[in-house]
Amino acid sequence: MAGDNHKTIQTSGALRASDLAAVCLVLAVVLVYLPVRNYDFIRYDDEKYVTENPQVIGGLTADGILWAFKTTEIGFWQPLPWLSHMADVWVFGLNAGGHHLVNVLFHLINTVILFIAVSALTGAVWRSAFMAALFALHPMHVESVAWIAARKDMLSGFFWVIALWAYAYYVKRPSVGRYMPVLCCFILGLMSKPVMVTLPAVLLLLDYWPLGRFSETGVQGKKNHGVLFLEKLPMFALAAASGAVTYFTEMGSRTIHSAPLSGRVINAVVSYARYIEKMFYPVRLSVVYPINGDIPLWQLVVSACVILAISAAAVWNVKRYPYLFTGWFWFMAVMLPSTGIVEFGAMEFQAMADRYTYIPYVGLFLIAAMLVPDAWLKNTPSKKNAAAAAAIFIVAACMAVSSVQLRYWRDTITLFRHAVSVTESNYIAYNNLGTALALKGMDNDAYAAFEQAAAINPEYKTAYVNLGNLLLQRNKPQEAINNYEKAVSIDTRLPGAYHGIGVALLSMGKRAEAAAYFERAIAIDPNHRAARYYLSTLRHGENNP
Repeated sequence: MAGDNHKTIQTSGALRASDLAAVCLVLAVVLVYLPVRNYDFIRYDDEKYVTENPQVIGGLTADGILWAFKTTEIGFWQPLPWLSHMADVWVFGLNAGGHHLVNVLFHLINTVILFIAVSALTGAVWRSAFMAALFALHPMHVESVAWIAARKDMLSGFFWVIALWAYAYYVKRPSVGRYMPVLCCFILGLMSKPVMVTLPAVLLLLDYWPLGRFSETGVQGKKNHGVLFLEKLPMFALAAASGAVTYFTEMGSRTIHSAPLSGRVINAVVSYARYIEKMFYPVRLSVVYPINGDIPLWQLVVSACVILAISAAAVWNVKRYPYLFTGWFWFMAVMLPSTGIVEFGAMEFQAMADRYTYIPYVGLFLIAAMLVPDAWLKNTPSKKNAAAAAAIFIVAACMAVSSVQLRYWRDTITLFRHAVSVTESNYIAYNNLGTALALKGMDNDAYAAFEQAAAINPEYKTAYVNLGNLLLQRNKPQEAINNYEKAVSIDTRLPGAYHGIGVALLSMGKRAEAAAYFERAIAIDPNHRAARYYLSTLRHGENNP
């Protein structure tokens, strides 16, 4: 009886600790991220996902819902983010603050559920709370939360952490009924972002630690390794199908490849090391990191050595520190689809991205929460106090740095001015800064930004198109044509450039030639409304379209 009472007291204390930790996590997220309610849309995919997408700005409609499940716009199939954006418009209209707060709400929920799930898997409440605090407040996660277009990260993360929680429930007494929530969360996650394909591999890592399922034996005294793989087979099959659909969809929409395979592998190795560095030293963060096509050999060698050394340590100490093995290979596996070895989305032109760390960093956070106390602090009271003080200091530092980083996301100009100040040769940031400046009527500054982008990367077609557009506005049609022609010499499938040439020729009175260019724009993009309007006007013989 006494033993039962003691167990009850312990359980009650654990519950109180869990509740306190969850409340602290919620308050910390709100304190850091509440300012986004006054932030604007960012003209860097927000216009594609929300403000200039006719399907989305119509709100939740039958046609919009059908479109969300059919479209592969922006490179891959992601019906749930589209539906989420439509729901936001339905509720908030185009008030950016409401859209931002939905992202914050998802991040808050993801944080709390991750804490609950890891607590259930490991039984370590305060270590799980520290891990969840790092997830909630690390500066590298600001981009995913503060960027409305990154809703897919919030949603895939949401289904990921619920799947972990459901898996913790499933392994207590495996059954088909308990397995189905895990499978359903996996499917919904795949409908949010393709990187969800790595979940079954992570579940196998969790089977090793903390669940210890690889050491279990069956009725005949044999290890149940085959069973563990077999139960994940439906998820692996769905992951393979999702990967194939994503790959072929992306390849069908791509006109050029930015780098050979060898270059992409080199970039992946160096980027892995940079992600590790930025976990410990999250400074000079940027919305975009352009690919460096000339990576020094020493940087590749050092990066490879770091990765191989940590991998070897994880394998060598797999018995002593099993969480090092699980956490490290969690990070390596989940990050793999975002390394650019297989290009899709923005990986065509950028080396890495802060938002790619949203789920992969959980593996590294697990190591930080578990390894440091076990390896160096042991269990003496004084060292426990030191560990608690260190954890509080680290969380406070993350909050402070994240709060500063968050301010750069208040509008497009601020964001890209910061990007060009903390990176080198960032032609993408200069181009997007130019676009934002042009929309504010700051034409001279915009022109300088576009010229800088083209000077850094003479093969960057978008900068030439933007220069052409600006020169058209300045009534310099021939100079505009020169820039549009530079763009199409790089990529012949640019409807915007052909349309621009058509407008420039029309302003010079060359109607027949202009019509030919409008036709070329429409041949590439049948939905190019401006080109269709000009062509229709020309064919109807109006003099002033």
